[in-house]
Amino acid sequence: MLRVSDVTSFITCPRLAYFRLHHWVERATEYHAAREIYLSLRKGYGYEWAFERFSTLFPESEDVFRAAASKFRMSDELEGLQPVAWEVHFESERLGLRGVVDEVLEGDRFLVVMLTKNSEEFTFRERMRLAALCAISGMDGGYAYYAYDGKLMFYSASRRDRYNLLRLLEKLRRIEKGFLPERKESERCEFCEYRESCETKPSTFLSRFF
Repeated sequence: MLRVSDVTSFITCPRLAYFRLHHWVERATEYHAAREIYLSLRKGYGYEWAFERFSTLFPESEDVFRAAASKFRMSDELEGLQPVAWEVHFESERLGLRGVVDEVLEGDRFLVVMLTKNSEEFTFRERMRLAALCAISGMDGGYAYYAYDGKLMFYSASRRDRYNLLRLLEKLRRIEKGFLPERKESERCEFCEYRESCETKPSTFLSRFF
């Protein structure tokens, strides 16, 4: 079963989605740390408890946690949202997709943590993540909380986003079966954990039409 994170990985880079599907290696990131901080503070605990949770999953990553903690912002807007459940997993057998929301809220809405927001509109990557969560949860909307900006934004699912999500899932199914997308250079390549493996795997003729 595909993960919602596979959808966002594909949008970042189709080859990144390939390597995460077939050669998954989980590493500590500031996103992991910021999410633990958010959940701990929202539940009424503090930074020490957040670090306890984070370090249990990612030992020897204190520098990552400290970097996230230095940028984290908690907004007063969150006080108007009432959580009824935390860290809820959803999956859809029909779509072959699973994922987790950080909060289920009163009013049949969800909330997920993201890091930064650079515009007043959702990016395509953000919309696809939120559309995927709507699809597997059965909710028609949810909130994104940008932990480094203290910004809360509401997303309402659209038919166009749902259609684009289905197209992405079709492509991910091919990757899941072993299809290797064409290699594309970007600024992210320099920091990608799969860079060496990617550079040694040549593109094929068919991958140009993917």
